[in-house]
Amino acid sequence: MRVLVCGSTGCVGAAVVRALRSRGHKVVEGARAAIDGRATMHVDFMQAHTPQAWAERLRATPVDAIVNCVGILMPSRGQSFERVHARGPIELFEGAALAGVRRIVQVSALGVGAAGDDTPYLRSKQQADDALAALPLDWAVLRPSLVYGPRSQSAALFATLASLPVISLPGRGEQRVQPIHVYELAEAITRLVEHAGVLRAAHELGGPNVLTYREMLAHYRAALGLGDALWLPLPMPLMRATALLAEALPQTVLCGDTIRLLERGSVPSINAAAGLLGRTPSTMAHGLAITSPEPLVDLRAHLSPALDLALRASLAFMWLYTALISLWLPQESGVLRLLARCGFDGEAGVAVMVASCALNITLGALTLLHPSPRLYALQFAAVIGYTATAAFNMPELTIDHCGPLAKNLPVLALVVLLWMAQRPAPRAGGGRARVHAKPLRGATPLHSQ
Repeated sequence: MRVLVCGSTGCVGAAVVRALRSRGHKVVEGARAAIDGRATMHVDFMQAHTPQAWAERLRATPVDAIVNCVGILMPSRGQSFERVHARGPIELFEGAALAGVRRIVQVSALGVGAAGDDTPYLRSKQQADDALAALPLDWAVLRPSLVYGPRSQSAALFATLASLPVISLPGRGEQRVQPIHVYELAEAITRLVEHAGVLRAAHELGGPNVLTYREMLAHYRAALGLGDALWLPLPMPLMRATALLAEALPQTVLCGDTIRLLERGSVPSINAAAGLLGRTPSTMAHGLAITSPEPLVDLRAHLSPALDLALRASLAFMWLYTALISLWLPQESGVLRLLARCGFDGEAGVAVMVASCALNITLGALTLLHPSPRLYALQFAAVIGYTATAAFNMPELTIDHCGPLAKNLPVLALVVLLWMAQRPAPRAGGGRARVHAKPLRGATPLHSQ
């Protein structure tokens, strides 16, 4: 078959192109820019074309089927939901019907048509879905849950969030999702293109398991080879405000609609993935083991065991030395004078010194014996607290040429480096703690089509 794939350079489109070509189909790639050495058609839904104009183009480059994978997560100055999701595709679909194209597969979005959900994103998708269903040709609409895999913008954002040492959660992170790998979505689309009978149906797709948002991020973190993180629940009003602020930044993933869709959940009412694939789809752990996550910003730090030990030893020495020298020589070290400047004089100063030294000894010992994300978070807070207290009560230290407070900046950098380099804790059997990556029974390994 000869198939036009619109949005061929995106996450879903590129996977569909590979899947179709692997099965011997001839593919015409529809994209906004020419692709050297490949059969292409200029497809830019922001530019209006009449159905008759599309029909002429499709007669000049005849195709048997069209797969529309074009989509944006949020509008921008150059792209709008109305044109990219609704008017542009509808013009193409109507032109395809005039040109005699046999079948169209439309990649829509999960949640289209759901009661009480009328975000601009879903509303624009539904307009194209409804227009396609009214045309005199064969069609299928796929409404997938979150799609992850190579080139996925949302997956890149989730992988970046998962790689942070402190991970912010919307609420308690209990929003329900059912991610599906882009390779398996592409496989389902290919099977629909090849289907011998009449389609004319919409299908909701997802992976094999329903996950919470927090569990999904844990899968990304495990696939990145990272250890435990600190999970920080944030009130939903704060998350919504953050998303609105993010709309002003040069990014195309996080916005108010994104948060509303996440709150709604992304779980198919009837998961058609197994029926379309002829098998159970692979788990997210398995999918991420086949195609590693691609964060927008890679924050992973890799330290050899020897270097990790050396850096932890130097940090531990700082904590232990400051505690022991203060206890051993409280007058000569000047610690009591500093505490007096901070308002702790006499017995109060001694009590605060002992408490501070106890904290420092604990931090130093644990850095050597039992490093953990919580320990590094506590050290980070301690350095900030000590520095802020000294700077407020003894401002002359901020301009001292020896930099007694400025030197805390590289100390903070070292704490963050060790924090980011934390690996999963070894299991009793010698393996590393990780999310199990074996596919469900009946599933076959993912592969690049």
